[in-house]
Amino acid sequence: MRVSSHRLAQTALIGLVAAMAAALLVSPVAAASPPGLYVAKNHSSDANPCSTSQPCLTIGHAVSVAAAGATIHVGNGTYAEQVSITQKLTLIGDDAIIDATGQNGGIQPLAGMGVVGYGLLIFGPGASGSVVKGFTVEHAIGEGILVAGTSKVLIQDNTVRLNDAGFNTSMTLECQAQGNVPGDCGEGLHLVSSTWSRLVNNLVENNVGGILITDEFGPSVHNVISGNVSRNNLQDCGITLPSHNALAMTDPKMGGVYDNLIINNVSEGNGGAGVGMFAPFPGTASYNNRVVHNTLRNNGEAGVGIHAHAPGQNVSGNAIVDNWISGNGIDPDSGSGHPTGIALFSAAVPVTVAVTDNHISNEYWGIFRAGPLTIHGLSSNHYASSVTAHIN
Repeated sequence: MRVSSHRLAQTALIGLVAAMAAALLVSPVAAASPPGLYVAKNHSSDANPCSTSQPCLTIGHAVSVAAAGATIHVGNGTYAEQVSITQKLTLIGDDAIIDATGQNGGIQPLAGMGVVGYGLLIFGPGASGSVVKGFTVEHAIGEGILVAGTSKVLIQDNTVRLNDAGFNTSMTLECQAQGNVPGDCGEGLHLVSSTWSRLVNNLVENNVGGILITDEFGPSVHNVISGNVSRNNLQDCGITLPSHNALAMTDPKMGGVYDNLIINNVSEGNGGAGVGMFAPFPGTASYNNRVVHNTLRNNGEAGVGIHAHAPGQNVSGNAIVDNWISGNGIDPDSGSGHPTGIALFSAAVPVTVAVTDNHISNEYWGIFRAGPLTIHGLSSNHYASSVTAHIN
C-alpha cells in the first residue's frame, strides 16, 4: 500500500485548510424549480422544463435548475458530462451512465486547489443529505464519485469503474507523483472530510484504488461503508482510511479519520491491502475505526493493514473483528516478507488495537506484528491449516 500517495500536496495543506474553512461557510442559492425533474437521452432538450413529457437532455442542466431537496430521475443511456452538486438533491439513475471521458473541469474552490476531473461531485454543507443511486460512473480523469466537505450523503447501488484515467500523470494535483510515490487521482470513490455518510452496495472496480476516506480539510467521521464490492483496483487498496491532515492530532475537529464502520464488504484482487488504516507523517490520525465481517481475499498486500510511520501519530483504538481473510500478499511496510492475513505495524508510537474472532486461511502469517503494539483478542482468532504461522 502506498500510504502517502493519496494526499494532496503537503505544501498546499495549510492553504487548503484555510480556503476550505472559508468556502464551507457559504451555502449556494438554489433556483426555483419543480420538486421532480427528468432527464432522458431521447426526445429531450435543455430548453425543456425537465418534466416527464419534456425532459432535459443533460444531468448537469437539471442540477443547475433544481430546487434544493428536488429529485432528479435520469433515464437509461450514456451521458458524456461531469456533474457537480452543491445543494441537497436526490439523483436516481435508471441504468444511466455518466461517462466523464476527457472532462477536466471542476468548481471553486476545489478547482483552484487542483481537484478537478471527477465524474460526479457532492460538495459543501448545502449538499448535506444528498442521495445518488443507480448510476455507472466511468472514465473520469480523477475520482468517479467524490464526496467532499459535507455530511449525511447516501451513495447506493452504483457502479464506479475505470476511473483515475490520469494515473501517474500531471493532469490533476491528485494524479501527480510526489517524489518516488506515484499519484492515484483520488481513487474510484472518495469521501474527503465528510461525516455521517453512507456508501452502500456499490461496485467499485478497475480503478487505481477502490474506496478512499481521507481528512484533508476536516475530519472524516461516523461514516458507514457497507455491502460494497471493491475489486481489481490494481495499483492500490480496496478500502483505505489514511489520515492526510497534520492537524489531526492537534484537534479532532480539524482532522482525523475516526469512528467509521467498515462492515459486510468484499475487497478482493486489489493491488494493495484489502482494508488499510494508515498514518503516514507526524500529526496524522486514523483511529477508533471498526472493520467488521468483511471478506478480504486475494489482495496484493495484507488482508488488513494498520500502519503508523512516525512519531506524533494515532492509529490506536481500531478494531478488526470477525472478518474472513484469505490468500493475500506481503505487507512491505511491516516487513512481513510473506503473505499475511493481518499486518500491524508501528515505527515509533505505542499502538493499541483489537483483533478478534477473524477467520484466516491461505496465508503464511495469520497475524504479523512489528513495533510497540498492544493487541487485544489474539487468542480468539481462527486459523485454517493453510496458515503456516498463526502469529509471529
